[in-house]
Amino acid sequence: MLVGRYRVRYRDVYSAGVTLNARYLDICDEAFTEYFRALGFEPADLYAVPFNGALAHMDASFTASSKVDDVLDMDVRCEKVGNTSLVLRYTFTRDEVEVFVGVARYVNIDDSGAPIPIPDALRVPLASE
Repeated sequence: MLVGRYRVRYRDVYSAGVTLNARYLDICDEAFTEYFRALGFEPADLYAVPFNGALAHMDASFTASSKVDDVLDMDVRCEKVGNTSLVLRYTFTRDEVEVFVGVARYVNIDDSGAPIPIPDALRVPLASE
């Protein structure tokens, strides 16, 4: 699902003029918020569901570079919903050229940090996406 666009800024690049690898994880965080917003959940709504998705694991592939003023399309898909975790795939493209793919597993945790089940209020929209 296309959840938005991100314009690469000067702060995102290093001296070679290309985007720092770590910045893609920041962009994933922005895409995460926009993905759930597109499913009908504002950030405050998620915590009330309750869903507090803590990033547990991320695999990242950097397939092309981006530079200042490039516009990246942010596509997010839910690949799996488990008992206490879910897996999202992030694909960022520039003019339909794949730049980055990240596969992230988030664990739903309570205020003490203990894993808790993914609530049905999220399972239904994630499954229908």
